[in-house]
Amino acid sequence: MNLVNLQQSTAGGVVRLKAEGCEPRFSVGGKNTMRFSTASCCRLSFDFCSLRWIVFAIAITVGSSVASDVAAQTADPNAPAAVQESTGEVPVASTREAELEQRIRELEKAANDRAEREAALENRLKSLEKMLNRDAGVVPSTNLELQDPRDDPLPGEEAYLPESVGLEAPGMMPAVPGANLPSGASLAEKASAAAKADEIQMPYKGKPMKGTAGFGVGSGFFISSEDEEYQLQFHNLTQLDLRQYSFPQMYPTNSSFGFPREWVIFNGRLTKPIEYLVILNWGFTNINLLDAFVNFNYDPRLQVKIGRFKTPWSYEFYAEPINGLINPERSIYFNNIGENRDTGAMVWGQVFDKTTDYAVGVFNGVRNGYVDNNDAKAVMGYFNTRPLEKTGAFGDLFKHWNVGGSMAFNVYNDPARPELYRTNVPYPGDATMSPLWLQLNKDVYAFGSQQFYGLHSAYYYKSLSLIGEWYSGYETYAHKSSLLKGDKVVNNGWYVQAGYFLTGEHVTSRGLVNPLRPFNPKSWDGMGAFELAFRWANQTVDQTIFQFASKTKWTNDTDVIDLGVNWYWDSNIKFYLGWERALFGRPIQAAPGVNPNGPPQYWMSNSDMFWARMQLYY
Repeated sequence: MNLVNLQQSTAGGVVRLKAEGCEPRFSVGGKNTMRFSTASCCRLSFDFCSLRWIVFAIAITVGSSVASDVAAQTADPNAPAAVQESTGEVPVASTREAELEQRIRELEKAANDRAEREAALENRLKSLEKMLNRDAGVVPSTNLELQDPRDDPLPGEEAYLPESVGLEAPGMMPAVPGANLPSGASLAEKASAAAKADEIQMPYKGKPMKGTAGFGVGSGFFISSEDEEYQLQFHNLTQLDLRQYSFPQMYPTNSSFGFPREWVIFNGRLTKPIEYLVILNWGFTNINLLDAFVNFNYDPRLQVKIGRFKTPWSYEFYAEPINGLINPERSIYFNNIGENRDTGAMVWGQVFDKTTDYAVGVFNGVRNGYVDNNDAKAVMGYFNTRPLEKTGAFGDLFKHWNVGGSMAFNVYNDPARPELYRTNVPYPGDATMSPLWLQLNKDVYAFGSQQFYGLHSAYYYKSLSLIGEWYSGYETYAHKSSLLKGDKVVNNGWYVQAGYFLTGEHVTSRGLVNPLRPFNPKSWDGMGAFELAFRWANQTVDQTIFQFASKTKWTNDTDVIDLGVNWYWDSNIKFYLGWERALFGRPIQAAPGVNPNGPPQYWMSNSDMFWARMQLYY
């Protein structure tokens, strides 16, 4: 019913209730009995005894719930008490925390079991792969790695392995990393133990790193780690010549195409302070190890280079790369007397705000050779400075002016080098590509001290390159039959050369050229860069040399003049067209060796050569 009206009458002790839809009646009788009725015949009896039964049923229900919680606590003795004795109530928060902690322990145990099983399966897989590879005699095509010390040591090598490395029979299940830890160890502790299981200090296998690869001007093809700490570059230098001589029957010299250089170059670093370079030079009959060194560059002011590399003697050799020369080859003096590359150690660097270069090294002292047959060593030094580069004096007029010098001292006891003096360098493995102007007798030894000096100046301004160098020194020559009766033979030389870009390219030193308008045959604007090239060079040997060479066949004084033009298509391709004239101080035998005991077939006072070269460098 929706609404009840209560009325009370004192007469007769009757209480009347009125409700919508019925006529209630409430009377009080004996035995504490109350009756409630309506006019619609819906009668209810309300008895206090029935109330006691209801309370008893509620108590039984609550007791059952408490008994269930107590049983749960009995099953897990570590669970907190769920019933407060003072009130008999169940703390809901404590029960929830217990459930969560129990669930966490279950998940952690499952994760530990899974990690141990995965490690065991992985080791089992490696063991099976080794068995298959050993039986089949093949190397897996994927995941190629250096041999791990745990992988089947060679017979007799087991004693050299550390004790921490187990030697299991093939196919035996290896121990799981972290299995020796206490049973209560956490997942993190077991993972740390599994990681440390591979940390073997010697031999160290290393781990692969992510990196990048690409191609760049000046960088060649390179592979580098993401942090650029490890890097490998690949370069190639290819030079193809045509040397066409005008004088006929210049035996053994002849006109021909040829490869003066075919270099395969690898360089990079093993972390940024440690740099390396290897150059292999191809010849007609063999492959030469041209350079192979490691450079420790922790500070650019003080670096250390060890191996075989360019010696610090003469500006045109030490400071100018072969692919960036004005003329195709270096001067006549350096080609004959220069130390070139050698094996040793050198301290070098840049100081005074990188305006000054220095280098001092100790080398075997074998000119253009590999094997040192004596105990003495050569000492060489180089110095170059740009005194006005940072001062701002005269603006940019003398900003890139270089001045300096070099020296070399050695004690040499071996057959004389060079035995043959040439107008320019021959091809590797082909000595017929360059005319001779002086040849020492077969019994001549360089027995004693050698000293050489050089002063240089190099000036670069806008499109102009102007370089000059003066050389002097001596060697001690002796006949093999009387080595202690040697003579010092003085050797002098010089050169001046110039280069000028007609197309407006600016120069600060010699190296790669980036044309303002790279060559493009589809457009007249893309003609590349053009540079005029000139050099006059001289070498003069003292008259004492004729104690060790024929005065009737040879000269001791030669000048070489070069005129030409360089055409740079881009930073990688270069062409040279030029003319070279060698002027001999006295007429020489044009065809030596044809009839050594008879008169010379031809005599000549000069040699002319048309020179064409194509160069590829990247």
